[in-house]
Amino acid sequence: MTSMLDALTCLAIACGLVVLGTWGRSHADTLVVDTIQGEEREQRIAVLRRGAVTCYVVAAVLGLAAFFLIATR
Repeated sequence: MTSMLDALTCLAIACGLVVLGTWGRSHADTLVVDTIQGEEREQRIAVLRRGAVTCYVVAAVLGLAAFFLIATR
């Protein structure tokens, strides 16, 4: 039972990270303050998009961990 709860917890966190990554990637332009202009603004937008990709990667790792926990049960 414990491994099933661990798998469900991993899946729930993974789903939350996918939602967060999708939202952050699509709103990266609006999340950076309009008073910042030029190259610095582009750099901050790129940092937000990299963070969104990181959310996807961690979600994939958690999804694989959940699959592993279910498969070894």
